Amino acid sequence: MAVSLKYSLHGKSSYVLGKPILIAFDLENSSSTDLWILKWYTPLEGIKGKIFEVTCDGEAIPYEGRLVKRGNPAEDDYVLVHPGSSAHAEFDLSEAYSLRECKECRLKFKGRIHDVVVDGQHIPHAADQHVSVEVPGEPLLFRIEKVPTK
Repeated sequence: MAVSLKYSLHGKSSYVLGKPILIAFDLENSSSTDLWILKWYTPLEGIKGKIFEVTCDGEAIPYEGRLVKRGNPAEDDYVLVHPGSSAHAEFDLSEAYSLRECKECRLKFKGRIHDVVVDGQHIPHAADQHVSVEVPGEPLLFRIEKVPTK
C-alpha cells in the first residue's frame, strides 16, 4: 500500500521581534486508508528536536530547544489520520529559535515521519520496526520586524 502524506505550514506574513511566532502545521493523508502517524519529531508533539530548517536572510538559525532521547513509543504517541483528513498542531517557533529582525525568514519542516502504520492493531511499533516516510511540503516565508507595520 502506498502511503501519501504532505505537510503544510501556515503563519502570518510578518511578526514582531520579541513576540511569539505562532505557526500552524498540518499533515494531510492523501492515501485511501487510515494511517497512524508517530508524532515524535514532528510539530504534532511540539518542538522537541531539530525538526526544522530555519534561515533568516539566508543565515541558518541554530536550534536552541530541548532534545529528547527516546525508547519505544506508546500507543498514544500515534495519531490517527483518516483518508482526506489532516492532523493539526500549532506552536511558537520563538520558544526553540532565537530569531532576529530580518526581511525573509524561511521555515521548512525536515519532512521525515519516523513511523507510519496502516493497520492500527499493530501499534505501537518497537523502534526497530519503524517504517519512516519522507513527507513533501513547501517552506513558510515571513519577515520579522522591530515594530509592527501599520
